[in-house]
Amino acid sequence: MGTANNTIADASNEIVIFQVGETYCGITIDNVQEINKNMEITTVYSAPDYVRGVINLRGQIVTIIDMRKKFHLQPTALSKKMNNVVVNSKGEQIGLLVDNVEDIIPASPEEILPSPPHMNDAMGKYFTGVYKLEEELVAILDMEKLLSKDA
Repeated sequence: MGTANNTIADASNEIVIFQVGETYCGITIDNVQEINKNMEITTVYSAPDYVRGVINLRGQIVTIIDMRKKFHLQPTALSKKMNNVVVNSKGEQIGLLVDNVEDIIPASPEEILPSPPHMNDAMGKYFTGVYKLEEELVAILDMEKLLSKDA
């Protein structure tokens, strides 16, 4: 039984890394339900501007948030490189439309450093910390702030 708990703890220490514009972002894998390339997005009129639309995911309607718009970046046309990172928030499935999923890496909580003070711009308010790769910094997302209707 101890082995199963270690496996669960190890899995929650993995970070899914994806790119939004020039920024590398990460979320812990325990927030991720799945990653897919379903780009059959139906527009939802009168939704907030960062909502790209909805997809049908095996009978479930999933709201798709365009991370470029959420971060106040120039939106881009859908491409084959793009992915939906589907997360579960308060019982609702939400897809984060990202430019590219880069990797899933192990990372212990001690390796995640506090966000620098200058990261409080339009994007930085959604970050809880940073993780250092060899050549890049990965901004760790605060899922609660990111998915808040007020943000």
